Formats: sequence, structure tokens, C-alpha cells
Amino acid sequence: MHEWSLEQARRYHLSAAELVGKEYPAGEDGIRRAFADLGSLQLDPLPVLGRNHDLVIQARVDGTHPGDALDLIHRERLGFEYWNKALCAIALEHYPLLRCLMERGGDVYTHRRGQQLAHDDASAVDDVYRAVRRHGPLSSRELGSLDVAQGERRGWKSTKAANVALEVLWNDGRIAVSHRANYRRYFDLTERIIPAAVRRRRMPPEDFWAGLLKERIRMVGLLPTAGDAEAWMFLQSARTNGALADLLRREEVVEVSVEGIRTQFLALGDALDRLAKAERAEPRRDIARFLGPLDPLLWARTALDRLWSFRYVWEVYKPKEKREFGYYVLPVLVGDRFVGRFDGALDRNDGILQVHAYYAEPGERGLEDPAVYAGFQRFLGYLDVESVALPNGATWARTPASSS
Repeated sequence: MHEWSLEQARRYHLSAAELVGKEYPAGEDGIRRAFADLGSLQLDPLPVLGRNHDLVIQARVDGTHPGDALDLIHRERLGFEYWNKALCAIALEHYPLLRCLMERGGDVYTHRRGQQLAHDDASAVDDVYRAVRRHGPLSSRELGSLDVAQGERRGWKSTKAANVALEVLWNDGRIAVSHRANYRRYFDLTERIIPAAVRRRRMPPEDFWAGLLKERIRMVGLLPTAGDAEAWMFLQSARTNGALADLLRREEVVEVSVEGIRTQFLALGDALDRLAKAERAEPRRDIARFLGPLDPLLWARTALDRLWSFRYVWEVYKPKEKREFGYYVLPVLVGDRFVGRFDGALDRNDGILQVHAYYAEPGERGLEDPAVYAGFQRFLGYLDVESVALPNGATWARTPASSS
């Protein structure tokens, strides 16, 4: 059992999320390196300030814009889309691990939908697979034009049998996402997407649970042993089937106790070496970074509150009258401190970032702080718009330095 101070835990957490100790080059080279280091980017369709995966990358890499990351990942076959806590773009090296999840049925809900579809429309899955094999890559739109599996299916929402069949085939690993156009997924046979050398690499089934748990701990940094069910998604069995106990016994995973926090955390076995490296790295305090709502640093929300005294709830799906801070709120990080959050939206027609509200943490930096100003200038470059409109009616114009 390692016993750490709160400051040590925070520094380790930042380093694990690649927010301290790494300086990525700007643009596509930075995207490649950051994606490889992170391993996964959680995908979300809402394009309010770019999408979540865009925001995760921009927090770490200069000179990126909405759409850049996922386009590059698919174009260069750097990764694939699948479940990893939630829907993610996942670095290609992890395909053998996630292939084990595919062979175990993938997402339980999608697997059950497939069973129901087989009962209601026995030929739909095979019909869609044959269409993808013949015409792929294609989307549900092309399946409609081809009149393939167009019977109505009613699940949690009304949809065509073809849409469900695509999800089922993808969940089983028989097809993969080739690319996206305006965020619409285009599917092709897995053997046309995943390189043969990667597909030939197999993980022994008995190593699956330990491998998945270690990878999740690596991504989260400090995985709480209790609570935060979302951070444990797909991993509940690892707590009871002996995988966690074996990893602890072999010291491939260690327990960490943090001062003042009752809940213990799991870290990788080389946590002390990683902590020493993190403590040598000096966080940048001259510029704010705006984190995506599903950033890896935020994956364990209850643990975030305990470690950082920063309570963050993504309120986008709450009714307006029940929101505390706003619709699409981004945390603001300066150095090793959460200094605030803001509710924003992009007015692309007028070239304006609208900041509806900015909330500084108690005693922390407000809009008047130079680091926060520099962060908004950087964010204007990411969005490629010309000004930000503040809650008090003032406007900041984009400076030439933020033009990348």
C-alpha cells in the first residue's frame, strides 16, 4: 500500500492524463503522439464547441481544430472505434485486447438487441453483412438506397432493422468503422479496416480481464476501488473473478491511500517511478487549458471531487431549470489547479465564441487573470473564430498569436 499526500496524488493524476510532463508538437504530429499516449478518446456526437474528442486533444495539442483528430485517426488507421468504458476511438495496439471483448459479446444491451432482431427479422444481419461485403464502406443511408433490411424495429427508439444490424455486426467485431462524414459512420468488413498483422495478434482469453483492468487503470490514472461505476464499465467481473486479486498479488497493480480520503485507489505497479517523474515535471501556469466534458481526467467524477475538491457534473442532459452551471460547461485548468468553469457556445455564422457564464472557484482565477485570457485566445485559434463575447458584454478579439 502506497500512502500519498493530496499534492502527490494530484500530480500523478495529471501526469497519467498526459496533462503535465509532456510537450506535444502542434498539429497532426501532436495528435498522433497524444492519441498513442492516451490510448482512447471518448466519442460524443454533440458539436457545441467541437466534440468531446476534439476538446480532449486541444487541451494537450496546439494547432488543432474540430474534426481534425478523428479524421486523422481513421485516415491513417491509427485506431478503431469500439467500447472502452463507453464508445471510444482506441489506439490500434489495443485491438487484440478489445477483440476479446467482441468475442464475449461486446456491449450486453447491443447483444440483446441482436438476439431480438434475429427473432423478429432472421435475415437482417446476414443481408446487411452481404451488402457491406459487396458495397462497403457504407452507412445506414446507403442501405436505405439499396433497400436492404428496411423493416421497422422498435427498441428504445424507432429505427430500421438495417440500423440495428449494423450495430450488432459492429458490436460483434465483424465490421468496423471505416470513416465518418459529418459524423455519420461508414462501415466496412473488419479485415479491410484492421491491418492483417494486428488481426493476427491474439490475446489469450485467460488474460483478458487482467489486461482490460490494467488498461483502464492506466487511462484513469487513479481508479477508485469503490463507487464511480461508470469508470468501471465492462469491468465489474474483474472485481470478483480473481483478476484484481491476482494483479495485486503480482504487484502489477498497487493500492494507493491518499491523505484525507477514505476510498482507496488502484494504480499501475510502477506507480512510484511514475510519481517521481510527475513530481519532476513543472505544470504550465501561464495559460489555462479547457477540458472536454469526458476528458480522461474526469472519468471518475466522485474521485475527482475527493482528489481535487472540484465537483463536476455534465449537465447537458438535464432539464434547463435543473442546471446549476449551464448546458455545455468546460472545466478550466491552470497548472495543477482547477480554477473555474465556463458555459459556452459557438456562433459560427458571426465568428464568435459566446461565453454565457464564467464561474471561478473560491479564491481562484477569474476572467481578469492573464492565464485565463491566454487560454481563451488559444481556444479561439482552436475554434478558428475571431472573438469571444463575455458575460459582462465585453468582447476579446483574437490576436495574431492565436491564429494557428
